[in-house]
Amino acid sequence: MTDISQIVMLPALMTYLGQAAPSVGIEILHIAETTPLVLESGDADLAIGFMPQLMAGFYQQTLFEQRFVCLVRKDHPRVRSKLTLPQFLAEAYIEVTTPGTGHHQFVERALKKQRIVRKVALQVPSYLGVGLIVANTDLLVIVPQRLADIAARENNVRVVPLMVELLSYQVKQHWHERYAGDAANMWLRSVVSRLFSL
Repeated sequence: MTDISQIVMLPALMTYLGQAAPSVGIEILHIAETTPLVLESGDADLAIGFMPQLMAGFYQQTLFEQRFVCLVRKDHPRVRSKLTLPQFLAEAYIEVTTPGTGHHQFVERALKKQRIVRKVALQVPSYLGVGLIVANTDLLVIVPQRLADIAARENNVRVVPLMVELLSYQVKQHWHERYAGDAANMWLRSVVSRLFSL
């Protein structure tokens, strides 16, 4: 699972399993360059998130669409309900590199295409904890909408639409073709699909 999937999906999944299949345990692994090999070997059943690199030999199912937004501190001194291009360029950002997923490249490619360069003050490998950092600094961060909504409920932050154009992307569950007919794998995929497909 990507860290976004963990934050957004894991509570609902664990609640469901606690009622429907209390003897089932879940082990979360970070998405990495080795994820395809781990899926192929059967050491992991599913990879959930945005992983455009999983192609040949893998099945996939779209769960939901995501778009990017900006998180700012609720009482940010300069950013109000809207983020203008001059403000976007003037503010400092947290850059989330998310190794093994396509998030970072997706954002950077879109900004580069529009010739937009932001000031990066802090670089982190994961979305975990960025809400807390934003809540206690003037830094901004670009995050997926569902993660932003959770962060806004739990931290002193608010969601601001981006004025730069970032296309939406699909969050999918991926599995290796070798396990497409495996009963346990099929059951887990059906649970994830039932809980999270829109």
